[in-house]
Order: sequence, then C-alpha cells, then structure tokens
Amino acid sequence: MNKWDYIKQYQQAGTYVFMALPNQKHNGIAGGFHNSFANGDELRQWVTQHPDYQNGNVGIDLSKSNLVVVDIDKHKHNGMASILSWFKTHQIAPDTIQDTYVEQTPTGGLHAFYIIPSGQDKPRNVINAINGVDVLSETGITVAPSIIAEG
Repeated sequence: MNKWDYIKQYQQAGTYVFMALPNQKHNGIAGGFHNSFANGDELRQWVTQHPDYQNGNVGIDLSKSNLVVVDIDKHKHNGMASILSWFKTHQIAPDTIQDTYVEQTPTGGLHAFYIIPSGQDKPRNVINAINGVDVLSETGITVAPSIIAEG
C-alpha cells in the first residue's frame, strides 16, 4: 500500500490527517497540526497549495479525532518496563487489554491507538503519566505506516 492508501484508511476510521514536512514530525504552516482533514480530497488540495509537504510524513490530529494514543517510549526511559510494572501492581494481565492498532516508533517504542466511543469523554493529555508512558489526546502525532505490531 502507498501513503495515500493508509491516509484513506485513517480518514475512513474518522481521523483527521495532516501532513508533516519530509523527515520531520511537524507541520510548519500557521495552525500546525490543525491543518488536518477528514476528507482525502481536501488534504490533497492542501498539499497542492503546499508542495513542500508532498513527500512528507503523515500525522493525525488527535485533538479533532476520536482517538487516544498511549505512547510507550524506550529512548529516555523504559516505558515498557514501567507499564508492565504498573500492570503487575494493579493486578492486570497485559493480555486482557483490548486489541488495538499498534505501531512501533522509529526509536523502538510503541504507539497504541484507542478509539473513544461517541458520547464518551477523551482522557486528558498527560505527559509521563507513568515513567516513559504518555497519554496523548490533544496533540498531533506522526504516524508512518512503518512497523506494525500485532495488538
């Protein structure tokens, strides 16, 4: 699949997609990651007006989308060890967590995506909710149809 096939899948799932600069994680146009669209034609039109983004990375505007991402880092702190310890402390078997879409990040961490059902409030955005684990709900996050982990 190419990048636009992934974008179509994201948008069909109700996500707002933005384009980041090539090899970067941000959108440098005024409005930043809020330059996001749930419609592929609108996104393509935006890219036509901003050709520097044509070969850019794909991002999701979590502030507009009904998604929350649990970002488990491995570069500064071992978030995987932290979350497994948290599961153990709270007597939660990791395999009882609902299946979800998970991507491996370029630094070896994980992004676990969770859909927030209509009518339910999204959890707040919390950086370092536990050591090395962020709960992302009101920011932009780059995704790359990269390494897909089974969830």
